[in-house]
Amino acid sequence: MEQWVEALYFQHDITEPAQLSMTNLAAKLHIWVYAMDISSMAVENNGQFSINVDRRLSAKEQWEDFLHELCHVLRHSGNQMIMPDRYVDWQEQDASAFQLYAAIPISMLKKLPLPEQKNEMIALLSEEFQVTHRLAAARIEQIQRRVLQGILDHEYQLFTQSQASKYNPDNWSEATRLIMDKLEHLKQKGAPSDG
Repeated sequence: MEQWVEALYFQHDITEPAQLSMTNLAAKLHIWVYAMDISSMAVENNGQFSINVDRRLSAKEQWEDFLHELCHVLRHSGNQMIMPDRYVDWQEQDASAFQLYAAIPISMLKKLPLPEQKNEMIALLSEEFQVTHRLAAARIEQIQRRVLQGILDHEYQLFTQSQASKYNPDNWSEATRLIMDKLEHLKQKGAPSDG
């Protein structure tokens, strides 16, 4: 999904954090945005999309809600009121992931000189991308998990490659080879039946 968001932004020439706003994205994507004192929601009417943003929220929370609802407009279809709960849950998880990627795109994040302290990094991202501290922290943690997963995947691959050489018949001792040959012979004869 991160690549999908990056491609969407690239297609619409959105390359700087200053370009990340409801008005700019709505204009580029031909979505009508309005604010009312009700929960944020996306609405489709005859192929025309609009997003209500709850005006009782702070500006940063409105932006985050807009991104969440934008995902529903761009990636989902159907009325959640009549969908199975599991499908609604999936759509909500998808919209939450989209929100992180769209609020703090990795291509823009890579351009920033980031402080080493996590709390300073959260404050910088919150200010630079106009998001809440909660969302900035969630994005940092998401990136950290992905980096750690990459390291673990690499270490596991190295481990399995080293283990595979131990089970290579070319590396077996003569005793191991005899035992393995006997096991293969028994396997080919078939296991004795219970009877």
